[in-house]
Amino acid sequence: MLKLYLISSSIFLLDILTKNYIQNKIMYGDQVEITSFLSFVHFQNPGAAFSFLSDQGGWQRYFLIVISLLAVIYIPWLINQYKKNMLIVIGLLLILGGAIGNLYDRISYGYVIDFIYFHIAEFYWPAFNVADSAISIGVLLFLYGSFRSYKKI
Repeated sequence: MLKLYLISSSIFLLDILTKNYIQNKIMYGDQVEITSFLSFVHFQNPGAAFSFLSDQGGWQRYFLIVISLLAVIYIPWLINQYKKNMLIVIGLLLILGGAIGNLYDRISYGYVIDFIYFHIAEFYWPAFNVADSAISIGVLLFLYGSFRSYKKI
């Protein structure tokens, strides 16, 4: 089971490396078009997903750090509880890796670095990062694994 934590570690490492690359190569606020629908940007998000709470004056940093720390402590316990359901375990490991990546940013910088920016014409999806992607995929796997287990009962 301990080997599976390499998934979380890999997500964290990939997240940190990509964010550092963006910080060093793209000026804050700039955009580099990769394709007609994908750009890399350098945004700083002091809030949560979709910039929720980003305009709250600073208290949200500490609130989100506490929430992230609680998740990082609670998720390994959940993994142990669901160790027989590999979909749920992998989902939780992805969430854990993403939570640690964004927690690192919040503690280090006071904000999360977002850089993946999808768009179609003038319609833009909010920028996100590797950690956010891992969390989203992890939640989907967790829910799917939970529903599959529930149907078997």
